[in-house]
Amino acid sequence: MSRCSTESSDKTIHKTGKTSTATNERDEIKSQTPDSPYANVVKIDINQKTPTIRAQIDTDNGELYVVSDGKEAIGHVTTPSVLGKEGDFYYQGHYSVIYKHNEDKKEIKDLQNIVFIQPSEQPISFEKISFESMDVFLLTPEYTASRGYNSYAFGIDKKNGEAFAITFKNAEKVQDTINYEKDSIPMNKSEKLVVTTRNTEGQGDTLTTEYIFNKDSKQFVAK
Repeated sequence: MSRCSTESSDKTIHKTGKTSTATNERDEIKSQTPDSPYANVVKIDINQKTPTIRAQIDTDNGELYVVSDGKEAIGHVTTPSVLGKEGDFYYQGHYSVIYKHNEDKKEIKDLQNIVFIQPSEQPISFEKISFESMDVFLLTPEYTASRGYNSYAFGIDKKNGEAFAITFKNAEKVQDTINYEKDSIPMNKSEKLVVTTRNTEGQGDTLTTEYIFNKDSKQFVAK
């Protein structure tokens, strides 16, 4: 996986959680998720404020990356579960999705209080899906889940290099993420995004939905 630059315009960005600027505000961190599914399976080790890259990919037009913004809780999985294996790395905080194009940097989405769980502390990559007029990049903060993956989507226009966040609309419901079955990565089929979702916990029933991209609203809209 290619790496990105380590400096922003006004502050140093680190690639992993190994930083020198960290505080041990563990009680405060633990209180962030007392009722969450992570509370009994994750141990928080430190709380840091150093901007750190958690995802990155070089695109045809520029660089797309995710960097922590402000305080970030760092820990590890202590108990194996559907959320991860023992020893997996855990990160929680606010993150900025940045697109760097021709030396210009633009924040295209602000991710508030999300969790990364990954088997490595290295920045993860994005899944790329190519369409005629744009490339779509899927960000999947958690590498395992009981009912499939939940991914954020970002588009880059092939003609002008514009980057933007994408939402998903199904009936009247609009979501920032798309859920899909583990063995069926979303794909482009005749300029439609085809997504397969598992219907029932622990069973093999699946539902396939086709989405058409609306350029004006920057949405994938279910047919």
